[in-house]
Amino acid sequence: MKKNLRIAEVRAIEGQGAYYYEDFTTLRNHSISEDKRWVTPSSTEGFRFVREIAEVVSLGIYCEETGWSWGDCVGVSYSGKSGREKLFRASDGIAQIKKSVIPFLKNKELTTFRNLMAEIDHLELSLAVKYGLSQSLLQVFAFAHSEQPWQTLQREWGLVEVPQAVPIQGSSGNQREVNAEKMLRNRLAGLPHGQVDDIPNQVGAQGENLLGYVNWLRKQIGDLGDKNYHPVIHLDVHGALGVVFNDDAKKIGEYLKRIEESCYPYPVRIESGLLGSNQTETIFQLKELRAILEQRNIKVQLVADEWANTLSDILEFARSGAVHMVHIKMPDLGGIHHSVEAVLNLKKLGVGSLLGGSCVETDLSARMSVQVALATQPTAILAKPGMGIDEAIQITRNEMNRSLALV
Repeated sequence: MKKNLRIAEVRAIEGQGAYYYEDFTTLRNHSISEDKRWVTPSSTEGFRFVREIAEVVSLGIYCEETGWSWGDCVGVSYSGKSGREKLFRASDGIAQIKKSVIPFLKNKELTTFRNLMAEIDHLELSLAVKYGLSQSLLQVFAFAHSEQPWQTLQREWGLVEVPQAVPIQGSSGNQREVNAEKMLRNRLAGLPHGQVDDIPNQVGAQGENLLGYVNWLRKQIGDLGDKNYHPVIHLDVHGALGVVFNDDAKKIGEYLKRIEESCYPYPVRIESGLLGSNQTETIFQLKELRAILEQRNIKVQLVADEWANTLSDILEFARSGAVHMVHIKMPDLGGIHHSVEAVLNLKKLGVGSLLGGSCVETDLSARMSVQVALATQPTAILAKPGMGIDEAIQITRNEMNRSLALV
């Protein structure tokens, strides 16, 4: 590393996310068409309307020895629910950076990324700002050592596993059919993730609409795939099964058996099948559901997302035995060093890890997420940002391929 590496300048510039903030609480209670969401007033703190353009702050750090390094401060689409931080406003982020980040970093001599992020954890900053700041600083240390960011992470955490391509999981958003077909054409390892923000239309009164969709999806895999293509059908239902079946674990188990049969021969993961009013209730419900699935030899895997926000939250879910996998929403953890720890700890506990985040992220945060994935080797990585899928796939896949080419 170049000796006496010091930060000379910090800049913060307002930017834009790749998708939209969505007031999920209002959408869960009311069926609102996408065109009306822009003008429907929100009842959730931080939101003005049910749908808004996501805000970002690009944070640049300048060292004379390394030049400019950038990261993007950004939150998640469904902010302010399930224990998450409230919606991120760029004006608030810039104010925090001017008040706390610039005085902390100006002329600061850098030691290691890991130690520096441990200090930053104690600053009064939003998680979105810590997320972007960690991206910038990791790039600084990588430049200083003439290495790729994944190499910096492996060196500082003492990791020796040779990076391999990480399976990519897609996310279709509301374009459930056309985007699923794009994922199939691109041979993604997991799909379609989906988005349930209109239970009557997307799931149905007794789950009939979701069953119809997975039957269509299974057929499309056969028609558009080949004999060597065997993706995981991963369905994120945002607690909808609990709503439809009144949180009755036995009825949900029976329904998941039908889902499993409809998806055969492809494996199935259900993300946030149940959603309690707090973490303890959610873990209890998922644990009860998992016990029923195991009693009936139903192979559907359960994935935690809601209420699994911080590193300690993630470990709570993993140690409880309630789920088979945890979706690591990187912006919710703040600094990316916490996402590193999340993947590594989940692997020790024998629980799967989806290194993900949000559609409102940016090309910069998505590319840095790939670097974290290469260093830690999670079960899968979410293609991001945005909901167009083509762009998310190419950003994620190209960053991975470029980095692996230099291994």
